[in-house]
Formats: sequence, C-alpha cells, structure tokens
Amino acid sequence: MTVFNPLPVSSRVARSFGRAAQHYDRHARFQRDVADQLAARISVTEVEDMLDLGSGTGYCAQRLQPRYPDANVTSLDISTAMLAHARQQATGAGQHWVCGDAQTLPFRDSSFDLVVSSLTLQWCASPERCFTELHRILKPGGQAWVSTLAEHTLEELRASWAAVDDYVHVNSFLTLPAIEAAAQCAPFATITVENRRDRYFYESLSALAKELKGIGANNLNDGQASGLTGKRKLQQLKSAFEMNHIAGKGIPVTYDLVFIALEKP
Repeated sequence: MTVFNPLPVSSRVARSFGRAAQHYDRHARFQRDVADQLAARISVTEVEDMLDLGSGTGYCAQRLQPRYPDANVTSLDISTAMLAHARQQATGAGQHWVCGDAQTLPFRDSSFDLVVSSLTLQWCASPERCFTELHRILKPGGQAWVSTLAEHTLEELRASWAAVDDYVHVNSFLTLPAIEAAAQCAPFATITVENRRDRYFYESLSALAKELKGIGANNLNDGQASGLTGKRKLQQLKSAFEMNHIAGKGIPVTYDLVFIALEKP
C-alpha cells in the first residue's frame, strides 16, 4: 500500500533528496554505517508494528526485517522519489510506504511498538514537534531509536569556507544540549542520549563534495551567497581544506553523532 499525503510546496528538503534518490545508495557509506550502529543498539525483542521514519531508500527497514520478520513495517519519507525507489528494492510482505512530514505524522495515536529514525531529525525545522509526534504514535511501552547529527559535524569544511568568505556554505546543526532539550519536550518514561564523534577520511575536497551531493545533502540554510562561486574562491577553499591532509589516511572530516533511545510510559 502506498499513501501520498500533501507536503509543503516550499519543501526544499523533499526536492533535494528526491533528486538524489536514484544514486543515493552509491554515495551513502556514512549513512549506512550510522544505520548499522543504530540497529545494533536496538534492544526491542518483539515488534508487531514498526515505523522507519525518514526511510530514504529503505536501508533501515531492510536491515531490521530479518530481526522482526512478522512485523508490519511502515516506511515514511518526505520525498516521493525516495519512497518509489525504496518500494522497488523491497522484499517480503507487510510493508507500507507513506509520504509525510516527521513533524506532523499521519498516524493514529499509539500505532507503533518501535520507531527507528536514522539521520532524519537534523533536517526538521522543529525537533520538538518531532519528539512530541514520536511520543504520540508510540504504543504504551513502545520505543523509539533515533540517530542525528550535532554541531561539530563537517566542522573542517565549515572552517575552510570561513577562510574564504562570510556566507553560509555548510548546513548548521543543533548543539547536544538543544537536542536533549527537544527530546525532553515530550513526557517519555526514559530518555537515553549517547554522543560520539567519528572521523571519516577523504582523498580530496571534490571527493567529499561528490558524496554530499550524491546523497542530496545540499546547503539548505539561509545566508547563502547568490550566484556561482568563482574559481578563485574555490581554489582558496580547496587549499584550506586539503592542508589538513594526514599522510596515509587522507583529509579528516568530523561527524558529531547523537544516538537517542526513548520509551513511552
């Protein structure tokens, strides 16, 4: 079953990720690593109804399907193109695809035993609404397991751009205290937060840019420069970024990871 709910016409997030749907998986090594880490943390043993929130191409649902083979699995994403791609790749019965916004979920109260959401929260304008909605749709005793990104993510790229000009070129991320405060807006019985910084290495600036563009993670913040960036600025950026090269490894890029486990009373 596929249900399409109307989304805001101005949703830049939906358009950006929709354009990346067909080639997302080729560039999503970090996203898959995080999904694997999140799945390894989930301690729920029995699941009747599961929601993959911000499902993208469906990796999380596929990853967890062997563990919960009898569960009804609903995949929700803001991009219809992502959902269409996920549906093409899906195997097994009991799967549903819904287009919707994580901040206004189109589900009844107490619908799911388990909600898993990997690297979606950082794209939401109101994380408080997301956590409130998670609490609403969970069954009593249900759990939500969430991964997101905090403020130090891509700090090397941000610092390199700062050496070039004062415009906003890199997406901003919430601080860890702000993420924790957002989670506390809903009356969960327990909230567990884990924060860690992982470093990935890239052979060049173009390799990082290709990966970010390939998954649709474009700069969606206000404060961007208008028009194209000139060759001189791009060369300055390249020099600033690649001066951090570590022999035998490459150029380090930080991902400030946050894993959150929530349980409804």
